[in-house]
Amino acid sequence: MCDHKMCFRLFCLLCVVSTFFACDETTTGIGESIVPDYDRIAVGASSYEVSTRSILADSLYSRSSMAYLGKYTDPEYGEMSADFVAQFNITDDFTFPAEEQRVYVKEAYMLLNFASVFGDTANAMKLQVDTLSSVIPEDDKRTCYTSIDVEKYYDASASPLTTQSFAASGASMGDTIITSSSYYSTVETRYRWLPVELPKQFGQYCYSKYLEDATYYKNAEEFIKHVLKGVYVHCTHGDGTVLCIDQIDLNVGFYFYIDSSTGKLDSLVSGMVTFAASKEVIQANRFKNSEKLKELVADESCTRLKTPAGIFTEVSLPIDEILMDHQSDTINAASITFQCYNDEPKSYGMSKPQSLLMVRKDDMSKFFENSKIYDGVSSFVTTLVTSGSTANTYTFSNIAPLVRTCMDEKSAGKFSEDWNKVVLIPVNITNDSSGNVIRVEHDLGISGTRLKGGKDKLKLDILYSKLSF
Repeated sequence: MCDHKMCFRLFCLLCVVSTFFACDETTTGIGESIVPDYDRIAVGASSYEVSTRSILADSLYSRSSMAYLGKYTDPEYGEMSADFVAQFNITDDFTFPAEEQRVYVKEAYMLLNFASVFGDTANAMKLQVDTLSSVIPEDDKRTCYTSIDVEKYYDASASPLTTQSFAASGASMGDTIITSSSYYSTVETRYRWLPVELPKQFGQYCYSKYLEDATYYKNAEEFIKHVLKGVYVHCTHGDGTVLCIDQIDLNVGFYFYIDSSTGKLDSLVSGMVTFAASKEVIQANRFKNSEKLKELVADESCTRLKTPAGIFTEVSLPIDEILMDHQSDTINAASITFQCYNDEPKSYGMSKPQSLLMVRKDDMSKFFENSKIYDGVSSFVTTLVTSGSTANTYTFSNIAPLVRTCMDEKSAGKFSEDWNKVVLIPVNITNDSSGNVIRVEHDLGISGTRLKGGKDKLKLDILYSKLSF
């Protein structure tokens, strides 16, 4: 066939596809009047039942810059506790004042900086800080999972570095306003910080290690190996509050002498060094949920999404049925919507997840371990619709590339046990200043919702076409 005929045929197909997909009933022959006799396009739509179920997600890969601390018991989801381990980084040009400047350590403390709190900010809580007794292996990805075995890295029988009572709205809190700009908007965020007092002897220890060998402070690896392997921060008392911590700083304050105007070392000044936790070293969250989640997963009246490290929804795509009906057809579009139940508002505003990742079940772990970005072929992202006639829904408007990939794999006989399964996972998405997606991470905030599904089937709508010669 001539090239101009092929181009015209494809143009006609695109016109039909662009105007059709809102149709639900199977239709054939649409658009034939605009196609010449030598080449006709048959277009139609089909709907297929989709099975869904809840699955437990008690261990997530999360090398996050956020840390979570506290405990919360929800009537529906049960008890959840959050704690973390953190190592500290060293700046390239780090130094303490010289020994001859007669350094006197006056204080040591951690600052836990947080922009949000889940739960009752007036609750009385108590935290404990323990130093790690062994170095966390950098190349062991298991340490980045939310089920990290913290007990392997610290001695629970040893005396803690410190304990401290606090309330998120307590008088010990300080606060500041930080303005940040993104591609979409400029936002003012109120950050509060909780100072955690450490023994002055700990600060003196940090300085004495510098005097022992300044190379211990050459880089993070040396500091972690020789000075401080890390800390484990957890709550020992209290319920109903979880801090969402954006930054963790370890500070050592001191006095030292400098030359005065007379040229003598006799002017006393104060100074401070700060070591920051960061993603360049290990910062690992651990979440523990009660057995209540297993009961919810077994409930077939719906499916659920629960964060952090709680429940995902698994979706079985009806690829076999589509193959049976459309093996020689072209799948042009595919759409599926997940409807949230309108549950009663919960105390302290447990919200619905805002963004969902749909990813093939086989790819779920490596997607996060390898810091992938959704590609529109095997992974997709959508957001919660919050208003209008489609409020409280998540719609994946065109997963046709995924459907076609699964069909090709099945036809070629190259498929795994979970070849037709995808998982819905709540995520946080980070954009750069130009609006480009640069990071997709597990949503570790506290959220949950029920989705229609389980024993009630959902519907996958597809648009297909045939070229007849």
